[in-house]
Parts: sequence; C-alpha cells; structure tokens
Amino acid sequence: MPNAKEQSIDAQKAELFERMPIPQAVMQMAVPTVLSSLVMVIYNLADTYFVGMLNDPVENAAVTLAAPVLLAFNAIINLFGVGGSSLMSRYLGKKEYAAVRKSSAVSFYCALGFSILFSLAAGLFHTQLLAILGTAADTEAATWEYLRWTTLCGAVPAIMNVVLANLVRSEGASLHASIGTMSGCLLNIVLDPVFILPAGLGMGAAGAGLATFLSNCVACVYFFILLWIRRRTTMVCVNPRVFAFEPEIFKGICAVGIPAAIQNLLNVTSMTVLNNFTSSYGSNAVAAMGISQKINMIPMYIAMGVSQGVMPLVGYNYASGNRERMKKAVTFTARISVSFILLVTVFYYVGAEGLIRLFMKNEEVVAYGSRFLHGMCIGTVFLTVDFLAVGVFQACGMGKKSLIFAILRKIVLEIPALFLLNRLWPLYGLAYAQTCAEVVLAIAAVILLQRMFRETK
Repeated sequence: MPNAKEQSIDAQKAELFERMPIPQAVMQMAVPTVLSSLVMVIYNLADTYFVGMLNDPVENAAVTLAAPVLLAFNAIINLFGVGGSSLMSRYLGKKEYAAVRKSSAVSFYCALGFSILFSLAAGLFHTQLLAILGTAADTEAATWEYLRWTTLCGAVPAIMNVVLANLVRSEGASLHASIGTMSGCLLNIVLDPVFILPAGLGMGAAGAGLATFLSNCVACVYFFILLWIRRRTTMVCVNPRVFAFEPEIFKGICAVGIPAAIQNLLNVTSMTVLNNFTSSYGSNAVAAMGISQKINMIPMYIAMGVSQGVMPLVGYNYASGNRERMKKAVTFTARISVSFILLVTVFYYVGAEGLIRLFMKNEEVVAYGSRFLHGMCIGTVFLTVDFLAVGVFQACGMGKKSLIFAILRKIVLEIPALFLLNRLWPLYGLAYAQTCAEVVLAIAAVILLQRMFRETK
C-alpha cells in the first residue's frame, strides 16, 4: 500500500497526466520547456553577439570551433538526463515510486562521475582536441581560452544543471525545471558584456567562457535549493544512500539513454566535419557559419523544447496503458509545433541578411551567412517532425528506434551529403546537408508514428 506521501503525489500526478484536457496538459508541460529553450538560445546568441561586437572574425571563429565540444556535453545529458527522466516517467505511470527514486539517484551520480571524467580528458588531451576541431594557427589560442572555462572548469556544472532539469521535469514540474535553466542563461546574458567587451574586462572569447561557467554554477545551486525545499513532495532523489547498482534500473536508463547519447555524438561528428570543411575557406566563412547556426538554433530549440516537454506526458500514459490519450497528445503537439515553425522559416528566409547583420557588420560575413541561413532554415519544419518522433520513442522506452533515426540522420544521410554537396557546390552546399537529411527522416517519422498508433490502438 502506498504511504500518505505517495498517495498525495499520486493525486497530483493523476490530475496532470490522466485527467487534464490534452491542450491544457500539453501547454502546461511544453510552454515552460520551450521558454527555457528560447532563453538558452538567447544566451548562446549573446555569446555570438557580444563577441561579434569586437568585429574580430578570429574571436568569433573560436566560439564556433569550440561548439562541438559543448555539444558533446549532451551525450552525457542524454544518457542520464533523457534516459533517467524517461524511466522515471514510466515508473510513475506504473506507480512504482521506490523505483522512481532509485532511477533519479542513479542518473544523478552517474552523470556527475562522467562529467568529471569529461573535464579531465579535455584538459589532458587539449592539444589533440584543438587539432580535431580544425583550429588554425590564428584561432588555436582563442579557442582554447574559451574551452578552458566552458569545458575544463565548466563541464560539471554545465552538464549537471541540465540533467537535474530533466529529472525534475519527469514528474511534471516543467515550470521549476525551466526556471532553473533560465536562471543560469539570464545571468550569462548579463555577464557576457562585462567579461567580453573592452569597456568591461575585455577578455574576448575567454570572457564568454567564464560567463558561461559562472552561470551554470548558479543554475546548479538553484536546483539543489529546489530539491531541498520540495524534499517532502518530490520523487527526485540525490541521496547517495539511495544509489545502487540495480541491473533493471541501469538497463532501463541505458535503453533510452545510450541511443540518445550516440545520437548526440553523431551530431558532434557532423558538426566537426562541417567546421573542418568551412575552415578551409577562411575565418570569415567560419564566423558566418557559426552565426547562421546560432540564429537557426531558435526554431530548432523550440522544436526540441516541445518534444522534450511532452515526453513525461507521453511516457506516463504509454506506461499506464492509456494509449489513446498518448496519441492525442502527440497529434495535438505536432499540429501546433509544425504550424509555428513554418511561420518562423518564412521569416528567416526573407530576412536572412538583416539577421546576420545584427551580429557582425563585416560584409563578407553577411554575404556568406545569409546564404547559409537560407539553406539551414528550410529544413527546420522537417526537423520538427523528426524531433517529435524521436521524443515519442524515447518517452516510450523505444531506444532502438531513436538510435536508427540517429544513424540515418548523420551517418547515412547528413555526413555523406556534406562531402557530396561541398564537391558539387563548394562551401554553400554545406548549409543544405542537414535539410536533405531531415526531409527523408520526416517522411520516415510520419510512417513509423502511424504504424505505432495502429499497433497500440
């Protein structure tokens, strides 16, 4: 029999996950996550914007070249944040509360251990790392100064604050999860001009890294305070005594987490290939590609935020057997997200040159960047469908399907397209590689989701 605490928690979760109207439940879960994602994009753009104010392509290129390393953080975040939160939601749907607590503890301490190892590896092998990233003689020093703060010092807080956000979101506390990540992002935006610009400390790209490090530390503090305040009502547990090597827990986390981590590592690989191709055309081309990618992150993060926001709702109802409610949640989410991203795509295509000019006045960078953004933004509608499908697979514990999508996206489609398009249409073809991949994957996503709904009817 559940105790009084568990009965109270059960009643709270049932209202959100089982009885609330689908539009209201989706909005309650997705809107805070999307807002959090947008703030994260703004803080990424802030780095690019304030470094761009230096009007030094080398400093801007340093931030771009370091991006794959920061993206690699998501391998650990996906393994234990996405994998752990998916398992927690499914255990909540089954009302197995002890397993929920154990899942959160295992996810937290494993993520902590891996993030420490990542930081140490980056410091020990930084020379080899800079070579892999495609740095040249003029960009090597600035790139390492940025990585020193964001990775050597900052990997642990950067990874742990997002892992904690995923664990908190798994039990329906989407607003609290978003406030935590947004607190760090907003602080980063405030600190960026102080550390980057000559009017402040004048540290350039290194200042952007220091601001990011301090901001992530503050976000971690927020989550620890939140868990302490909510210790009587939350299922998220970071008590080391609850941590235990239970095969079923690890298998459940890894079933979703490993495919998600592999997907991220493949993203890092494709970004590294892209940067190596782009760097052969000079620092202006690298800076333009970086600015275009950052701008295109806005619709991409919106799509990602929607898919992550509804994951607990989908996973809970899938595990509890309410497949019809799960299907309605997915279809409603698809309609609103695709419609909104389509409008953003039109705006981006028409206003590409003006958007690039906001970040750097260099005419060559603007010319490159506007054409890059044209190619990137076309694929965001298809990417939205792809993200939603992968989110559904992860929520339902179908890690193999999400892994297949990752392999198709990067190894089979996008990376070969980078080589082919760069040969057929030097430099500018690189911006269309992801779009080509996402069109194919969106078609596959629709087919697989329809088949899944028929099978679970």
